Parts: sequence; structure tokens; C-alpha cells
Amino acid sequence: MEKEIILNIEDLTLRFYTYEGIVEALDGVNLNLKDGETLGVVGETGCGKSVTGLSTLVLVPPPGKIEGGRIFFGTEGKSTDLLKRDEAFLRSIRGKDISMIFQDPRSALNPVFTVENQIAEVLMHHRIKEFCGNVVGRLEKEIQNKKTGPLKRFIYRLEKNIFTRMQKNPKSYTLRILSRIPIINRYKRRLKKEIREEVVKVIRETEISDPERVADMYPHELSGGMAQRVVIAMALACNPTILIADEPTTNLDVTVQAQILHLIRRLKEKFGSSILYITHDMGIIAEMCDRVAVMYGGVVCEIADVMEIFKNPLHPYTKALLESIPRPGKELKSISGIVPSLINPLPGCRFHDRCQNTMETCTKIKPKMIEVKKGHFVQCHLYAR
Repeated sequence: MEKEIILNIEDLTLRFYTYEGIVEALDGVNLNLKDGETLGVVGETGCGKSVTGLSTLVLVPPPGKIEGGRIFFGTEGKSTDLLKRDEAFLRSIRGKDISMIFQDPRSALNPVFTVENQIAEVLMHHRIKEFCGNVVGRLEKEIQNKKTGPLKRFIYRLEKNIFTRMQKNPKSYTLRILSRIPIINRYKRRLKKEIREEVVKVIRETEISDPERVADMYPHELSGGMAQRVVIAMALACNPTILIADEPTTNLDVTVQAQILHLIRRLKEKFGSSILYITHDMGIIAEMCDRVAVMYGGVVCEIADVMEIFKNPLHPYTKALLESIPRPGKELKSISGIVPSLINPLPGCRFHDRCQNTMETCTKIKPKMIEVKKGHFVQCHLYAR
């Protein structure tokens, strides 16, 4: 049975307006992510992988600007074009429905806040109503306790009323007034305790030993592997539908890399998230992904199942990438030339100056994406019909 598409990127165009010129970072990118799958996005540094991930969250840093295309999120009949939605809607899905594991955990974590503070911020923003409901349930049991005195029962009812109001509108003006009354203000302690328990639970899911202690630590007290696990915990705190992993094992030693990959795979199975995995490592692609999109110079040049890509690569760039992987007994081949500047990029196929199969058409006309066989797409004049 064919899986439903939950993310569909169509003709995405992105430009960066710099003093040196206009950087044509993405030029008509087309991708889709299916429910429950891991889609790998692979290519050399500067090919547009990371900005594709950021564009999915509509979080392109200045001076970047999305100038065309559509990004549909959701299953058929319930999908919405994220590029047409306002900031309030986007904030409601970032971290909740679509989360991102950033490449450098040190820059993703705030150095002046504890791990608990930073994970709690995500939980408070997206799951406050759930926590209020949990506290209301506990208060209900305390109110029903016959041994509870009249004053305590009265305070419990006040607290229950506050949490019920918070479920309806966490930013209510009435709540801000009530929170200034000392005898009522203790509701904050209840909420903090409820969230603390969830933070520790989320950290424990990432297989960090002693999560209680780690929750109280600051980012500078964490090792590289622990910092990356904390970032993963933040990304998975709200059980997102889509997880974007932007080279999450960069700068980690081989042993820790293997642990992080195992962790992401296990958490994917547990939470049922779909993953957009961004990397430059074909070994990780082989281990982690169901399908692969190969990017070069701001365009997607080939898409296929992972086994198909390794057995039958079609695009000259994909072939060159696979040939550059070190193999015992074989001479190491590098891709000739350098990654092109995306300021005034080459006309036609952006790979034609490094390709061994260049034709005159390649230097003038941009090739179209062609489905060579079911599920295997390539953007190359060699396969034009």
C-alpha cells in the first residue's frame, strides 16, 4: 500500500541578497516526504541541503528570501501551504508538528539557561493545556479527600479554577491578576513540578544516564554527545509528525555517531515520526534512509529508493559521489573541479563544468526532472526522451 505524502515541496526558489550579489541558493526544488519514511538529502557543502530544511519551517535567515514555490504540509484533504500562512500559525507548528535537530548543538542551546529551562520552554509553548489538565485531575482527587480541611479545600478549588482557565486561555489577563495573590500563586509550583517530571522523562528517552542531574546542568557542562541528545530531546518533546535532522552527527567521534544514529532510529520507531535526514555522508544514507534526494548547486538532480541509488545511479554527479567513497583495493576518485558559486550560477545544468558527459545542450538549457522508472527520477539531458 502506497504511503501518504505528508510534506510536498514544489518549485521552491530561494535567494540571498548579499553585498557580493544575489545568491541563487535554491532553484526550483521539488521534494516529497511520505508518512513514516526517512528521506535522505545528500550533497556537497553549499548545495542547499540545510536551507531546504530551514525553508520547510519557513525560518530562512536574512538576507534570504523565499521567492517562489509551495510547501504543503499534511495529508491529502488536510494539507496547507505553509508559505501562505501567517507567523502565528507557523509558531504553532514549529517544534510541535515539525521539529529540527540543528547541526551544531552548542549554537542551538542557550548557554545561560539550564537544560530543564530550555526543554520546558518547548513544553510550555505547545503542551500547556495538557499539563493543566493533569494538574486538574490531581486536584480533583485532593478535593475529594475527606481529611482535607475547609481552608485547603477552598484553596484547591481556587487552583482548580485557575488551571481550568489556563486550559482555555493560558495568556488570560485574569490569570495574570490572580497570579499576584500569594496564597494562590502556589499554582505555579504545581505546574513547574508537572513540567519537571515531563522534562526528565523526555531526557530519559534519549538514553542519557541520570536525567535528573542532567536537567539541572548548563550547556557548557555537557559533552558533545550529551548536548546533541539534549537537542534531540527538545525536538521530540512534542512528538512531531516530521523531524528534520540537519547533520546531527557532525563533529562527533565515530562511537558517539553510531549511538546517535541508533537513538534517532529507535525514537523514530517509537514516536512514528517521518524524518528528513540531511547529510553529506553516503554511509549514513545507506544505514538510515528509505529514499534519497541528491542535491547539487541548489537543485535536486536525482531521487530514488536507497538501494536503487547505490545499485543503479543515473546522474553523473550521483555516480561521482559514490565513486569518491573510499573502498579497499580501489583507487580513490575525487570529483574534478570545485563547488560552483551560486552568485550568477552557470546556465543550463549547474553540473556541466564538472561533468564528463557534457553536451552542448547542457550548457544552455536546464534539464527537466524525468521519471526513468517507477520511483526513480533524474534531472539530466542524457535521459531526455
